[in-house]
Amino acid sequence: MDKVAKRDMIGTGHPITYCYGQTDEFGKVKAGTRFTKQECDEKLAQSLPAYLERLDKCVKRPVPIKAMSAALDASYNAGTAAVCRSPMVAKFNAGDIRGGCNAFAGWYVRSDGQVRKGLIARRSGIGDGRKSERDLCLEGLNEPKASWYAGLDAGTPKPAKKWWQK
Repeated sequence: MDKVAKRDMIGTGHPITYCYGQTDEFGKVKAGTRFTKQECDEKLAQSLPAYLERLDKCVKRPVPIKAMSAALDASYNAGTAAVCRSPMVAKFNAGDIRGGCNAFAGWYVRSDGQVRKGLIARRSGIGDGRKSERDLCLEGLNEPKASWYAGLDAGTPKPAKKWWQK
């Protein structure tokens, strides 16, 4: 987490990035602006529902909550349009959840023409020991039947809006 806003060091140096990778969603933030952990948590909580709403429109089949969480993380990082066009969502929509989870490895690990170790770790867990999107998604295969449902009929409730905070 970056508590001090700074220029994005990849590509053109735009936009200003801060907290958990926030960009200019909430107005003009200048490099050097400081944030507390609580402010960063609040900004993330404000952002995720919009990403989830857009993502929910392209995931057409039931997927486990952890699989949707991994897709949401990728959406927050790479953009919802990219995730909706991704091999992960294509496989989820074909009913191949495991294949969708495995497709995180190697997807969007380049920026500015260079392979980025941090993106490799984020997608597949190789490199720095953190839980990757792929690993989180695969954990969902062992979840009970509580799933995230896209395109629900009126009688089936969705999980609470803040399920990612669990």
